[in-house]
Amino acid sequence: MIRLTLPRACTLLCLLLLAGCSKENAGPAIDSAQIVGSWQITTITADPAVTSPNYGSTTDVLQLYQQNIGKDCVGPTRYEFAADGALQLTTSADCQNRLKSLFGFTSANWRTNGQQLRVEGNYDALSYTVTEQSPQTMVWQRTEYNSPFDGKTHLYTIKLSKR
Repeated sequence: MIRLTLPRACTLLCLLLLAGCSKENAGPAIDSAQIVGSWQITTITADPAVTSPNYGSTTDVLQLYQQNIGKDCVGPTRYEFAADGALQLTTSADCQNRLKSLFGFTSANWRTNGQQLRVEGNYDALSYTVTEQSPQTMVWQRTEYNSPFDGKTHLYTIKLSKR
């Protein structure tokens, strides 16, 4: 009979964890050249639904943003990705401050690493997993904890179309 000592238990646990890790779901690396250009968000969804104190529970986060700061600001906003790594949110002048309060930036830098797209603003950096990419469409995902409103962890899916 084999005695399970602490060092053996730790070794066994490490082996089990390593065996459970798989790269099968790792897709192809992001094609940075396809990101360069002007993009518009077409959908933002949350799973499970997010809860807003003013607008209730919804999976349609884009609609929630539009209700919160105005459809005229969120809908026509363009994400301008430059080849030098600069990112600019472009919209009407009266919407710039509302966008900055919602997203935390109107200009930032971006870079890729594997399937990750990293957006770095002045005060924050966000990483997204690019789950789909074509010359005309991108889909990003990000998991985030929504503690102020519902205390749940949500998977946000953002679909963008090239303009």
